[in-house]
Amino acid sequence: MQYLMIHDIRKEYFDLSLNQYSLTFDDGLFSQYYYFPLLENHPADLTFFITTSFIHPGRARSMFDGEYISHIKTKSYAYRTFVEGRYDHFMTVEEVQAISERPNVRIGVHSHFHDVILTATHARKRKPLSPWKLALFKNRPELAARDLSIRSKLAFQGYYFQDDALTRRTEVQWEDYIKYDTELCLGWMEDNLGVRPDLYCFPFNEHNERLMAILKTYGFKKFFAARPGKCSEVLGRIDIDSLVDN
Repeated sequence: MQYLMIHDIRKEYFDLSLNQYSLTFDDGLFSQYYYFPLLENHPADLTFFITTSFIHPGRARSMFDGEYISHIKTKSYAYRTFVEGRYDHFMTVEEVQAISERPNVRIGVHSHFHDVILTATHARKRKPLSPWKLALFKNRPELAARDLSIRSKLAFQGYYFQDDALTRRTEVQWEDYIKYDTELCLGWMEDNLGVRPDLYCFPFNEHNERLMAILKTYGFKKFFAARPGKCSEVLGRIDIDSLVDN
């Protein structure tokens, strides 16, 4: 069975033949909780990859009762999250707890921070940078002058600004960040859900052997991405929007 990658849910998804897919949900968005009544009888497990820094304390809100809610595109909620510091479009702690208790739900890790870093890797092949990424780095002219890209802070060593100068992260700093992010995420899972997941979905679907090797030391056994590449250990996923838009 193929895996679908789902972010914020929109009404059109329910017109698809979802039963032929295994469903995976990224980030921990509120719509994934809201529409759960329409998904709970799915024949395969529902896998929710939670970005734990996005989940804040709060009561569980109402679920779907016949009214469809507005869809938020990924670029839009990324801007709200990273630039404006708004988290109302994500599940609350109580909402994650509520769905995690359902028998057909699996909880996976999608990092703690889901953060980005500057890198020269693949910069010449990049698409135009999203407004939220440019705003995050304050639209610095160095991004164009140095032909830099903005990619996963976990998957790329990258550069950071120190005293207004670009400084390359050392390999030790990079590995320490991977461990720091993972330990925070697993700590949140244990404190709030009483579980230690062994499923990991890479932020921005970006991965490499070094990142995977470190994650394995924390007990992760299955890895997911939209683009597994040549890595047989990574399970590929189909973006659900490709089924709706085509």
